[in-house]
Amino acid sequence: MAKFVKFKIANDNATLAAGGDYSRDVLVNVDDIENVGDVVAAGNYSVVVTLKGIVGLGVGHADGATVPADTIGGRILTLQVSKSPIGTATPANADEPVAITVPANMPSQSIIKALTANPGGVAASCQLGKDGAGLPSSNQMYWSSAVFSSDSTL
Repeated sequence: MAKFVKFKIANDNATLAAGGDYSRDVLVNVDDIENVGDVVAAGNYSVVVTLKGIVGLGVGHADGATVPADTIGGRILTLQVSKSPIGTATPANADEPVAITVPANMPSQSIIKALTANPGGVAASCQLGKDGAGLPSSNQMYWSSAVFSSDSTL
């Protein structure tokens, strides 16, 4: 088993925005991954990867106004999916994958496969499958955004 899972982010936002919405590779230590789950909202597909460990949340956090200073939260990685190799951080309708009808093609399953792969190296690449019914004529999917954040609702 590899030590890291590598996500190749393809995004046409060239700025080094907070949260990292630009083209690059993201490495995540496999020992830090606690849970992986798909999120589908209004045609947008993303994956939430819950990481092990806790962080303190207080003033200055996105929820600083509503989170007491002594609250703890978890670290999460949110990966957005696009059907364009150089999509946008939040895909527009043209970049949204066609509704995935094959459970094995859900984005989370690509991560599970990378976690259990034996590539013979330090990192296993997490490559997405095809959208829709996963047929040869279906669209290849790509990671378009990777955002690390903290959340008090985990």
